[in-house]
Amino acid sequence: MLVSNNLNFSYSDQKVLKNINFKAERGDFISILGANGSGKTTFFQCMQGLLTPDAGKILLDGENIKKMTKKEIAQKIAVVPQESQNVFDYQVLDMVLMGINPWLAFSEEPGEKERQTAEDILAELEISDLKNKSFNKISGGERQLVLIARALMQKSSYLFLDEPNSHLDFKNTHLILKIMRELTAKGKTVLTALHDPNLAAQYSDRVIILKSGRIIAAGLVENVMTAENLSRAYEIEINKENSIFSLAFQKSRLLRQEA
Repeated sequence: MLVSNNLNFSYSDQKVLKNINFKAERGDFISILGANGSGKTTFFQCMQGLLTPDAGKILLDGENIKKMTKKEIAQKIAVVPQESQNVFDYQVLDMVLMGINPWLAFSEEPGEKERQTAEDILAELEISDLKNKSFNKISGGERQLVLIARALMQKSSYLFLDEPNSHLDFKNTHLILKIMRELTAKGKTVLTALHDPNLAAQYSDRVIILKSGRIIAAGLVENVMTAENLSRAYEIEINKENSIFSLAFQKSRLLRQEA
């Protein structure tokens, strides 16, 4: 279980997160919604131990995350960032293999078993043709898929995706979220920050809506994804009659049944 109690965080004198209480259990698929600047990325960075809160506590499987090493956190939490920076000229397969590093001893290298696992993950994401290409020379969408493959290689209990559909086309967006949905059925916990409420409605079990660093609504998709809550979060008029949320709910139920 991943828990935050009264989490607060500030950049200098600007308070970004305010009294965030949160809980993610085994097998949850949770989407974080909110307008730009609502605190989604900062929330993710606090929950993975990259930022130190001003106040409050984060517990990762019962242990205070402040007392855990980076390697211990990485064994439990894999992260797909919103943007990727250019790195050394690694081949795609080597980038994916890096996901196993938290489980290796100092100076230990991945073996044939790990290489086969990496190739299987690339195949599942339908990007096997990229494995020998330079990570720096493929498209932004392809890099995003490779980073997702690296996160899957990490064998963590928790998977954080910050805008996972960034740079992805329609097909790959749904491919990735469908795979995430299937992983939760196997016990992995998925947290994803999304811009598109319809994707959250279609794939998530639970939704958290942030506004100005506060949680304004949290709970099951069908209870939280209301026109009133979304209008408040995005400061735009949303009418139930002209939204596609009801259709997304139906698809979400079908996905859960298939899983």
